[in-house]
Parts: sequence; C-alpha cells; structure tokens
Amino acid sequence: MKKLLLFLLLLTASSYSNAQNYKTAIGIKGGYPGYGSLNGKHFLNSKSAIEGSIGGGANTLWLQGLYELNFSLEQGLNWYAGGGLNLGFYSYKNQITNDRTSNMILGLNGIVGIEYTFEDFPLNVALDTGPNLRIINSFGFGWGAGLAVRYAIK
Repeated sequence: MKKLLLFLLLLTASSYSNAQNYKTAIGIKGGYPGYGSLNGKHFLNSKSAIEGSIGGGANTLWLQGLYELNFSLEQGLNWYAGGGLNLGFYSYKNQITNDRTSNMILGLNGIVGIEYTFEDFPLNVALDTGPNLRIINSFGFGWGAGLAVRYAIK
C-alpha cells in the first residue's frame, strides 16, 4: 500500500511539472499499425498534444490521429498516454478472378509511451505501445508499437 501511495504521489507531482520542451516535431514513425509513416506531434499547451501519422504502401493508405497527455520525468525525458483513431484504405486484386476489391478499416487506438528530446540538438525520439480495436470492415483486437524519430522545433 505504501508503494502505491508513493507511486501516486510521484505521478501527481510529475503531472504538475512542465512536460513540453518543444512545440512541434516532424519526422518518421515505424511500427504496427502503419509500418512506416510520416509523423508529426504538436503541443496545444504545456501538457496536451496531438499526434498524426500518414503512411501506406502498394495499394494502401493509412491515417492515425491521437490526443496525448504528456508528463515530465526529467529534463528532456517525458512519458505520455492517450488515444485516437486509425483509418485505413486498401485494395487488392483477386488472382483467380482478376477482380479488384477495395476496403476501409476504422479502429480505435490507446497509447502509452516515452520520449526523449535532446537539449543541444533538435532531435526527438519516441517509443510507444498500446492496444488497437478494429471496428469497421472486420472486428478485432490487436496490440501495436512504434518508434518515432522527429526533428523538434522549439
């Protein structure tokens, strides 16, 4: 019980510190879902940020939008949690009938991650993970993770 209270106290104290050490970061993010995408994160205020990704490949387009709350651990090191939407479009050709089929996927994402922004160099690196729930086209549950490398604009 004492450990839980200590953890909650530290969590509350860290939430009052300023998590923002850049305003906008733009770069690339790899992982699942999305595999490889252009990525950007923009702070709305000292704790709230929006993150967006757009990616795709042969006959696919994938979009993700997230809302995140950010908390400082120490100078340059933050953790964040939030959620948002995934939207994907894909088409494929049936090799037997030569018919082309197009589909859309819509889902929800949860996210928790950690990021580090270098103080003397405008580089932000983030690692996150979380559940995803596909709602439209096929119902399913999965787990994803991503690694982002972004140019930080202070």
